[in-house]
Amino acid sequence: MVKVQDGRCGMCAHFGENNPGDAQRLVQIRVRGEAPEDLLEPCGHPGHEGLHLRVSVLGACDGFTPAY
Repeated sequence: MVKVQDGRCGMCAHFGENNPGDAQRLVQIRVRGEAPEDLLEPCGHPGHEGLHLRVSVLGACDGFTPAY
């Protein structure tokens, strides 16, 4: 497990937003502030949509939007 802080993809509203099956898992990551080190989710940021990115919970970009 790794610690996930604000500003990182794991705490971003766009992290996994197009993957509703993982909604509960993502809520738990945001509440606990920790996640599996190897977790990858699709990035739903509108500016990255065409790239079909899968990002790590520890990734970061200028498009960060807090999930809470």
